This record gives sequence, structure tokens and C-alpha cells, in this order.
Amino acid sequence: MKNAVFKIKFCNMKTLIISSSFLLVALLGALQQMHGEVPQAPHFFKEWIATERLISRESSNWEIEKVALQELISLLEEEKQVIQEKLDFVEKENSSGEAERIQLADQNEDLKASILPVTQTLEILESKIKQLTPRFPPPLQDDLQSFLNRIPKDKKQTTGSSVSQRMQALVGALATIDKFNSSIALDEKLLDTDSGAIKVSVLYFGLGIAYFSDETGSKAGYLLPSKSGWDEFDKPESGTPILEAIAYFNRTAQKQATFVNLPFKIN
Repeated sequence: MKNAVFKIKFCNMKTLIISSSFLLVALLGALQQMHGEVPQAPHFFKEWIATERLISRESSNWEIEKVALQELISLLEEEKQVIQEKLDFVEKENSSGEAERIQLADQNEDLKASILPVTQTLEILESKIKQLTPRFPPPLQDDLQSFLNRIPKDKKQTTGSSVSQRMQALVGALATIDKFNSSIALDEKLLDTDSGAIKVSVLYFGLGIAYFSDETGSKAGYLLPSKSGWDEFDKPESGTPILEAIAYFNRTAQKQATFVNLPFKIN
């Protein structure tokens, strides 16, 4: 509306100037008739024409610049709106991320509280297995080695192992111990004698008792678990039945299966 008023005023001004110019020309003509030549009239008229041209050119330049400024303002407004939308999105994402972080922190605390009883139980069982390991027979100790290596040696090392890893190692160790205790295993070892070390075969009946004998049956007896390991009890008279039991286990016996009398003692 302001632009329209400006144009109307500008047009009225031009009309007024043109009318005035014609009036000036008529006046100059009348003066020439009355008083003769007016020397400065052509000079004034040229200046007036130049002024009119300058006014017209400046008006045209202003219109062009005004349109350019309006377009620039429009672009800047659009850019401002885009930036504001991005800022709003980032602020919303930050708020959402902060809320999620708080929620995860709360869940982590709840998880720690729920894991605490499991961790305490793990520490008790791990301690018991480490205490019992020296009492296990060598074959079982060999089978347990991979699991024992994954059990922390002390509380300082528990931070490097996750609860799940420790649980897997413990369950694997207990399963291996249970399997050995419910089966029969054959092993070989060296026993000290007056004439030197002698190799014997050892037949383990779980973790309860084991029988040993050399190839001749002269060095024979049984082993019982104790706090310091497996105690040896010599029974040379049982060498033949012990060798027979070992032969049945190896499936090298020359006769059908039968009952074998073996010595037994509760330690």
C-alpha cells in the first residue's frame, strides 16, 4: 500500500513538474515577445531536462535495489527458519538422549544390584574349587586346567572378567568334576619304592578310591583322597585282582566278566 502511495505521489510530482515546465516555456516565450531575447532560458531548460533525467534514473535504480533487498530479506527469513528448525531438532534429540542416558544408568544400577548375589555365590564356589583342586587326582586336574585358568586368582582380578565368563568357567569345572566322579578312569603314575621309582597303573573309581599295580602285581594297593592329596595304602596281596580289574577296563581280559575282590577302606 505504501509503494502504491509512493508511486501515485511520484506520478503526481512528475505531472506537476511537466506542467510547470510547459508553463515555464510559455512564460519564457511571452517574455521573449515582450522584452526580446532571454539569453539564459535555453541554459535553464537544459538543466531542467538533466535534472528530470537524473530523477528518473535514480527512481529506477531505487526500484531495482528495493526489489533486490526484498528478495534478500525473504531468503534470509527462509534461512533463519531452517536454522531454527535444526536447532529445535538438536535440542529435542539432546533431551531425548539425556532421558535415555538416565534410564540406562538406572537400569545399570538395578542390574548391578541383581548381579550382586550371583557374584557373591561365584566367589564362594570359586574359592572352594581352588581349595579342593590339590586333592583332585592328576587326570582330573588336567581336565580342569582350562576352566581353572579362567577363574580369577584373587578379587583384584575379578574386574577383568565378566560375570558370565566366570559363570561359564565355574559351570564347566563343576560339570567336569561330576563327570569324573561318576565314571572310571585309568591313569599311570610313578611311585617311590626302596629300589627307586616304579611305574604303576591307577584305576580311579570316581573321587572315592583308586587302585594301583605295577605290571607284575608286586607293587599294588589303593589310594584314598585326603586334604594333602591321595594317600597310598600298599596291598601286595591284591595285586592279581587289581590287574584283573584293569584288564577288564582295558577290555584285554582273557575271560568273561566276573566279580573281582578288591580291597576297600573308608578313610
